[in-house]
Amino acid sequence: MFFPDFTKLLGPNAARWTPLWLAYQAYRGRRYKAVHAAHLRYGTVVRITPNHISVASPEALSVIYGQGPRAPAKSSFYDSFVCNGKPSIFSTRDRQDHSTKRRAVSHAFSSAALQEFIPLIHSTVGEFTQRMDEFCAKREYFDALLWFNYLAFDILSDLAFGERIGMLKQGSDLVEINQAGNPSARENAIALVDEREHLAAVVGIHPFLQVVVNSLPFLSGNKATSGLEELGRRQVLKRLLSGDTRNDILGKLIAARGYDVRSPNDDEIAELTAEAVTLLIAGSDTTSNSIAATLHFIAINPRVYTKLLGFLLEASSGQNNLSYEQAKDVPYLHAAINEGLRLHSTTAIGLHRSAPTGGLVCCGHFFPEGTELSVPAWTIGHDAELWGDPEVFRPERWLEGKEKRQYLLSFGKGPRACRILISNLYSLAYMEMITVLATILLRYKVEVRSSELETAEGFMHKPLHCWIKLNFR
Repeated sequence: MFFPDFTKLLGPNAARWTPLWLAYQAYRGRRYKAVHAAHLRYGTVVRITPNHISVASPEALSVIYGQGPRAPAKSSFYDSFVCNGKPSIFSTRDRQDHSTKRRAVSHAFSSAALQEFIPLIHSTVGEFTQRMDEFCAKREYFDALLWFNYLAFDILSDLAFGERIGMLKQGSDLVEINQAGNPSARENAIALVDEREHLAAVVGIHPFLQVVVNSLPFLSGNKATSGLEELGRRQVLKRLLSGDTRNDILGKLIAARGYDVRSPNDDEIAELTAEAVTLLIAGSDTTSNSIAATLHFIAINPRVYTKLLGFLLEASSGQNNLSYEQAKDVPYLHAAINEGLRLHSTTAIGLHRSAPTGGLVCCGHFFPEGTELSVPAWTIGHDAELWGDPEVFRPERWLEGKEKRQYLLSFGKGPRACRILISNLYSLAYMEMITVLATILLRYKVEVRSSELETAEGFMHKPLHCWIKLNFR
């Protein structure tokens, strides 16, 4: 196996010889911490596998995640996210395939389409508040992260397939997946997402790991992948067979691709399933984790809590509810959300890219063709030179005039590599976060059980719990 000569680049000793060092860190759920520690010890440019260089510099963002025909492309890391043999817009590495998928997704997430989503989001948030009212009556701590997951899944399934999965109603993430030989099989959707993400984050480190692990179908991560594929396929078929003409996300994707909804072939169903799984995971997991983390940071900072509540009360004329159209015009709410995204970093690792033909120069170093490169999101979000006081939750930094949104990597960053998916899901997630956080803060008094936020890393960086107690305001 050939590796470029990176002998002058420092990094953990084991990382010089084998990709297993990084794979092990990912397996332990601490890759972002290990890479961050390596940068603190070795500097801006660090070798984290024999052929993977992590560059912790804001100036590297435009080079590694830039646009154009000479921009670095996705690496083989993304092959570990392929669903049922069909790449989605997130996992495809083919430029033409991505271009085709991008046009379809752009149609489904246009500005006009996002406006159509607002009443549907409000409706599901209304059901969510009914369940939260029940916890107010109990006057006890509960794990709100579970309910943020239920909410995000119900919103996304409603927008994507024209029908809520029903997690809020049943108070559970158990879903039917119609496994072969067991048509009434039920699985915990959140666990399926967690296990699938964790597996992909580990085996994506090197193609050899993907080959080995994919040959072991009994592994829990592989079973989770199959379960999610069955869930996505079930939702797609149910939507197609219903004959519903509602203009939901799936309907827009079908129209954009020109599929005959009355008789889609197996290949078309497989492609729609791949996109459905991507939507369910990316559209629910990132949102619920970000809401939980941001609410936690607000609740443990009385100054921020009081200030933000004041702005929300002013916008609502003292009422205990606020529409998205009203809440989106509260600058301090945007600032608090951006600060929560920065401090928590939902995508904490650096997303993988491959140096193009002829190589590239970044931060004074030349990297030959095929070199794997990334910019660690957690490290950029906690860079003292960039943020000054990176460990402090201070929303005001986003209102001080200097635009720093380009350094916010919580939902990833990239050009051909799913820029459309990222920007559109980010817009949708942001709409949900604005609506949910404004609703919770105006309607309830929020008390957290602990000031510490325990987290874990699969592919996403997520809170383990969000224990809160609610009382009516």
